[in-house]
Amino acid sequence: METLLIYLLKSSGLIAVFYLAYYFLVRKETFFSSNRWFLIAGLFTSLLLPMLSFTKIIYVERTPLPLEELAAIADVSAPVIVTPINGQSEPLDYFKIVAIAYLLIGLVLLAKAIIDLISLSKLLRNQKVVKSENYSLIDLRVDIAPFSFFNYIVYNSNLYTQNELENILQHEKIHSQQKHSFDLLIAKLFCIVFWFNPFIWLYKKSIVQNLEYIADNEATLHLDDKTSYQKALLKVTASKNCFSLTNHFYQSLIKKRIIMLNQNQSHKRNLWKYAVVIPSLIAFVFLFQINTEARNKVSKTPNFNNTANTPIAVINENVGDPIEGAYVFDKISSDKEFKENALEIKSKFNIDLKVSNIKRNGKGEIIAIKLSYDDNKGNKGKTEQIRDIPIRPIFFKISKKDEKNVIGFYDNSEFVVKPTDPVNESKITTIESIKDDALIYVDGQRYTKEDLNELDPKGLEKIEILKDIKSLEKYNAKDKKEVIVITTNWTTRQETPEPNASSIFTLENGDEVVLFDRVNIKVPGHPAVQFTDNSPVLIFNGVPQKNPRLLLESMDISKIKSIKVFNENDSEVKGTPIYKMIITTK
Repeated sequence: METLLIYLLKSSGLIAVFYLAYYFLVRKETFFSSNRWFLIAGLFTSLLLPMLSFTKIIYVERTPLPLEELAAIADVSAPVIVTPINGQSEPLDYFKIVAIAYLLIGLVLLAKAIIDLISLSKLLRNQKVVKSENYSLIDLRVDIAPFSFFNYIVYNSNLYTQNELENILQHEKIHSQQKHSFDLLIAKLFCIVFWFNPFIWLYKKSIVQNLEYIADNEATLHLDDKTSYQKALLKVTASKNCFSLTNHFYQSLIKKRIIMLNQNQSHKRNLWKYAVVIPSLIAFVFLFQINTEARNKVSKTPNFNNTANTPIAVINENVGDPIEGAYVFDKISSDKEFKENALEIKSKFNIDLKVSNIKRNGKGEIIAIKLSYDDNKGNKGKTEQIRDIPIRPIFFKISKKDEKNVIGFYDNSEFVVKPTDPVNESKITTIESIKDDALIYVDGQRYTKEDLNELDPKGLEKIEILKDIKSLEKYNAKDKKEVIVITTNWTTRQETPEPNASSIFTLENGDEVVLFDRVNIKVPGHPAVQFTDNSPVLIFNGVPQKNPRLLLESMDISKIKSIKVFNENDSEVKGTPIYKMIITTK
């Protein structure tokens, strides 16, 4: 449903582009035949272009999982995490409601069009038909506006003089000869499919209007008196009974038709206006029809946050819950891989795996995704990640327990549930479970969650969550509820930062600045200020910083060239509290 909705929105946007191009550029030109094909081409382009897509391939470095990690999956006997929603009320599916409303209104409009066709068929049935050239003329004794439908031309001869009737028939013969009924049927079908788009109704009106211009223009070429033709146009305005699927001589745009009949022919140099729509189509393709696909570029050095994306199929009958299928989805999984894995899971296990809400950054890495499963036996589950940085790997396992499928999403390659009891709550088994905004120290050095991508997982000795006051003071985390401390078994490691450690450095202008605890700074002439995650405002080499404290903690102070401080009035007044600081390096 989401795919259909996106397709309809894209097509609707293109319909709007073509209509606006017609309305503002060529509507008043006398290129009536060219306008006809421009409008029809616009409809089919809007229908087909959203189906056309191109793939842009970006190669991203990825490290395969070590063999010992793959082997560990087969030895799992821990309980699995399943997120069933049995017995719980399903959330309201707005897409389904929109789909039902869309289909119902579309069916009503389709039924109305079919009724119009049936009514027209009944009107034409059993009538006296006079063959004239390739046309079938029907002279009805009812008050109805003259109209044509393919080769049928219907009129009431009693309402018009012989000269007026000649003008009317010449007009309708042009409609019939040039098969204008096809245009009307196409426009009607598009109105049924895109009924929600206001531009399609305006588009249909423009098609009808332009067809009348064509018939008027061509008819007057075969008539001697253009004035009598215009009088005939005015006379038939009293006849208002007509069918929506036919070309009828009466139209509410009589005034516009008469104006166009007397308008000078447009210069051929104005034909360039049709090409104006081409840049819009190119922009549409570049913005919406280019899919970025990330492909593997295998790295020799293991990288922590990357995992093999190919499915792992492991069967081990010697453990409690043998894994029958295990799949890993990470930041560079391609749309093709998602489809292939979903098809494989469906064919092997009869489980529906749905992947949606995928968003990628400029590198082609996934930063948002939603996955859900349904085993068609009442078990359902889902997981979702929405991040500013690439997603953490998502592991999906299907295993057997007591002859039943046990299915679940995990955030670790061991496929185990994270402990939640008080004894183990301060222990973390994987980096994936660390919050993105956590205060992190690795062997005493400040790290961000994104920095952890560079760590070798084999070197991690332990990961701890410290919440006691002493530890928070030790790591200058008084404004935090916890600090993540990672210890490695690397041969060289930095010492844990000592509290109250201070250093002095000299600026280019000779001022000596004191930095202590890595987050407190004293600039001559100003009171000391303590940096937090969001204040004071820090501009580093012209770039505003989202986390001033983190930058200050990780900065090489020996490279600082100058420091300017401002109060809340954006003035460099000494002795006032510091509101903003600008740091420039050498």
